[in-house]
Amino acid sequence: MKKWLGFFGIAGVLWLVACGKDTVLPEPQNGGYLPLQVGNYWKLDGLNTRTITETKVFNNNTYFAITTSYDTMYVRKEADKIMAYYRGKTSVLFDLGAKVNDIWMYRDYNVKLISKTDSVKLGSETVKNCYQFFFDIPAMADEEHAIWLAPGIGFIQQACYGECVGGKKKLTEVKLDNKVYRF
Repeated sequence: MKKWLGFFGIAGVLWLVACGKDTVLPEPQNGGYLPLQVGNYWKLDGLNTRTITETKVFNNNTYFAITTSYDTMYVRKEADKIMAYYRGKTSVLFDLGAKVNDIWMYRDYNVKLISKTDSVKLGSETVKNCYQFFFDIPAMADEEHAIWLAPGIGFIQQACYGECVGGKKKLTEVKLDNKVYRF
């Protein structure tokens, strides 16, 4: 009897370990590089979770509220751009139609598209064709950071290059279309 208990105990532990993480990548959605749906969220290692909590209408356009513990950003898609609404103004946050090295203004930031072909490893999976965007406020020091977006996933990696050093923070969990994926 003790042998059977030991066998089932070991089998149970192996089953729990094997099912602990779902490293299968989500199927690409129609959401392009930032799937916008209330309930979606992105958890990056060591950073606040970004969660789409609601929609709001500003200037006859519907925006999705992406919240963290310290901020709320309102975004919408417009053709190949992710537009952001802030203090009565709309600006381009991510320009998915830009050419590599193109630069535009987002609030006080200069945003530069660094790459459209980066690969980011999540667990045992590699996500290809990620876009990397670099953010810099020219009049300030130590606020530079980069954000990577993955096709069908959205926020996949972030890096701070100023006071917030600490390397690249990768996606550890994402909820898309009511399904949770862990890496």
